[in-house]
Amino acid sequence: MKNSTNLLRSMFLVALVSTFLASCITIVDQGPRGNDGKVYYGIDYDHSPPYSYWDDNPNVPNNPFFGEMYRTERGTYEFEYFINPYEYWYGTYTLYSNHGSPGGNYGEPGAHGSDTFLLMVCNENGFYTEEWEECNCYRTPEADGSFTITGENSSTGKFEIKMKKATITERAPEGTPKFKQVD
Repeated sequence: MKNSTNLLRSMFLVALVSTFLASCITIVDQGPRGNDGKVYYGIDYDHSPPYSYWDDNPNVPNNPFFGEMYRTERGTYEFEYFINPYEYWYGTYTLYSNHGSPGGNYGEPGAHGSDTFLLMVCNENGFYTEEWEECNCYRTPEADGSFTITGENSSTGKFEIKMKKATITERAPEGTPKFKQVD
């Protein structure tokens, strides 16, 4: 009888502990993550348009409109823009997308990521923006004469440009221009 009482107590204790532990489990129905922000890119100029422009971004059309932003994808793209028939800037630009935030409790969807915008001003002195402080852009010179520009803020998103100036005798241009001034 004593064994059956101990067995009954043990079973009761296991059932009580199991019930207690099961009540500690919280099931949260987390909502879907917000969509990533869209990415936009365009070219423009300050005082005079570039002599020609090329990049390997398939979302930038031939003969792009200056100042127009084109929907594109995040990634790293090569570019070249000539300031005259002999001198040009070349390098890469990297576009990032801002991720959406995680979903909330009880199925609440997360907030969408903000959109990213990069308008490359093809200045004869390299990339230029009127809003350096607002853009939170930093220009870092490199030992080989090139420089890197990084920018990130809530209204433009994050981007990085690496560029260097060259002449056609120093380096052969790579691409067929998407835009070229008529001679």
